[in-house]
Amino acid sequence: MGKKFLIVLAVIIGLGLVVYTYMGGFAEVKVSRATSSGVIVAGKYYEGSTDSEELGQIYQQVGKAVEQKQLSGDFAGIYYNNPGKASKTLKAFIGVAVKDSSAALPSGFTYRVVPAGRQVLRGEVDANITIAPRRIYSTLFEYAEEQKLKLQEFYVERFPEGKPAVIEVALT
Repeated sequence: MGKKFLIVLAVIIGLGLVVYTYMGGFAEVKVSRATSSGVIVAGKYYEGSTDSEELGQIYQQVGKAVEQKQLSGDFAGIYYNNPGKASKTLKAFIGVAVKDSSAALPSGFTYRVVPAGRQVLRGEVDANITIAPRRIYSTLFEYAEEQKLKLQEFYVERFPEGKPAVIEVALT
């Protein structure tokens, strides 16, 4: 009984590691100081609990708008606070990075523009959207601490199809 359990456990752990590797869990996060480019995001603003059902609904609405070809672009988000820091309250604009703001939007969606030219700390990793943010944020925060950089509470995330995920944090 003990041997079988250990074998099953080893197989489960092995499969978990294979899946994690396939999703980019061990891919290197590249960090650089950069000047941001402008981004136009079509989406919805959310302010509330990180555990809210409404937040999940916004993500689903954005996904549906892309699936139904109402929006075309990369999944993106603009975050106005770090919910993990002091509270579990999130202030975010969740949507799709689009090329221009002339297209008709799905009901309830608006545009937000992030101007170019800000000094940012940029993190990139070729990983699945489910694990990329956590990997990038932890690396960015560690790098900022090591380099004694001050970060603003303003984050821009982009998840382009077939390209590395990118998160930019504005420098003070």
